Amino acid sequence: MATNKYYEARVLICVTEKPASDIPIDGVEALIVHHDALAENAEENLKAWSPLIGSLAESAEVLLFSCNVTTDSVAKDTVIKWCLQNRFELIESSRPDDVDGSAEADAENNKYGIERIIEALHAHIWSNMILKSGKSSSSSSSELEEQNVDVNQVEKQFENIVLNQNSTETTSPIENMLDGIMGEENVDFGELFSQLRAMKEHAAMLPTDQRRIAAEQLVTAFWKAMGGDPSEMED
Repeated sequence: MATNKYYEARVLICVTEKPASDIPIDGVEALIVHHDALAENAEENLKAWSPLIGSLAESAEVLLFSCNVTTDSVAKDTVIKWCLQNRFELIESSRPDDVDGSAEADAENNKYGIERIIEALHAHIWSNMILKSGKSSSSSSSELEEQNVDVNQVEKQFENIVLNQNSTETTSPIENMLDGIMGEENVDFGELFSQLRAMKEHAAMLPTDQRRIAAEQLVTAFWKAMGGDPSEMED
């Protein structure tokens, strides 16, 4: 049973060590893959998931990739590339060591391992959820979906964006995708930012100057979405 202060939903869990072709996929809304990046057959294990992931492309909205923290740069690059290609959120089992930049991550209060998995599952709008107000998802989930833009589309737009510091465009692609994302008075910022965490994974792979520009565009987009005056963001 998934429950938080907003809703409760009965979630059935299927566990498998190897993705078989006969796994029923009807009604699957989330997929969590646990991977050992240092295993001898690590890459083969990743390829084995491709058929199942392809079958769930249209139905599963929550795609999480759980992996132990590794200092092997080749193994880590392989995992990050796979997650980006398959649109999975990479969740490391624990906080990385400070040598690779965790001081900045700590300041942002990021969650890792099981805590982040639970947070992501709670942020999902389950098809059978029952709101704590008493309304069932059959009468209210469509309304909630209209109030929240497709985060996967936001992530895709962020991945494909061409960053140009000298651009003369007044509205960036990120701003267009986030326009109206916070138009409702009761938007939960914690859940929203937890769903957008995958965007930071993309930004982390950009050069320093482009990463700074991306951060500025994202902050400006959120500020405008909340009705703030863009001129107040100027230096």
